[in-house]
Amino acid sequence: MDLSIKLLKNVIKAVVISLVFISIASAQNKILATNYLVQDIDTGEIIAEKNSLEIRSIASITKLMTAIVVLDANQDLDEIIKFKRDPGIKSKLPNGLAISRRHLMLLTLMSSDNGAAKTLAKHYPGGEYYAIKAMNDKALSLGMLNSNFTDPTGLYNDNTSTATDLVKLVNHAFLYPDIRNFSTQYAEKIKIPSKKKTQYINFKTTNYLVSTDSILLSKTGWIT
Repeated sequence: MDLSIKLLKNVIKAVVISLVFISIASAQNKILATNYLVQDIDTGEIIAEKNSLEIRSIASITKLMTAIVVLDANQDLDEIIKFKRDPGIKSKLPNGLAISRRHLMLLTLMSSDNGAAKTLAKHYPGGEYYAIKAMNDKALSLGMLNSNFTDPTGLYNDNTSTATDLVKLVNHAFLYPDIRNFSTQYAEKIKIPSKKKTQYINFKTTNYLVSTDSILLSKTGWIT
């Protein structure tokens, strides 16, 4: 299942959720999605929607809320954190790497790195439990009454929402400059210390549309 959120400059705000396939079929001029909502960025007018109140798993779109609660906690983005791998959580980051919270958030939003998102939550005040609680509390405060978060990565199907609720999430996420900037960055090199030679790991966006200046906020997700 491919999912995506895109905020398009001066045109529309689009939230798309699909259980099977997401695509814009130019030849047929149709949206091939089982759930979606398209909203005008300026007026709030709903331009198009389909099953926008249906509750579905949202995969890595979850990471938008993870980033929001970390920023709300006013944690130092330049604090250095020791990355530790968790069983079953994939990441390109090497175990034991000293990395800033800023880079962890960038990799969470740009590359959808699950290890980075998990680490942000583990180093939230009080730990991961309180990060997830903050995510659900935030959802309620935003009026996302049909949303539920059970982990910070989106790996589990229990992270659920609706297209209508996700529009509220996007509207709020757009208020954070760091989320706008990190989610639309195309690539980043992370320096890996080495005794012999400095090495780098290349990370790229999961949404190649951000190479244009028309995307102001983005998050993709995938569930098999």
